[in-house]
Amino acid sequence: MNPVVLLGAQALVSLAASAAVLAALSRPLAHTLEITCPDRAAADFWLRYAQTMLVIAPLVLVLAMEFVTPAWPPQDKLRFALLASLGGLLLALRAVGKRMGQFVSAAPMSKGAV
Repeated sequence: MNPVVLLGAQALVSLAASAAVLAALSRPLAHTLEITCPDRAAADFWLRYAQTMLVIAPLVLVLAMEFVTPAWPPQDKLRFALLASLGGLLLALRAVGKRMGQFVSAAPMSKGAV
């Protein structure tokens, strides 16, 4: 397989994984940020920041892993790209969650809650 096509396919795997996570999280994250941030501009900034991190982190790992797997067959490289993408998403979600956790307090539990 042409190396440029393979690299493009690996990047697409990463971007597709990021798009799926962003589709699931963008609206609830925006709502949470509107509640926790002091104004709309701050909420918009942190939403864009989180979205950017959720795209860049997996893509960087996919591109970096190409140096580790230069002689692998294309199908293994694509599998590894998916694995690197998911690992990058986990790292980015952890970073965003850790940062958000500083501002979002747990709701008080009612007496009957388990």
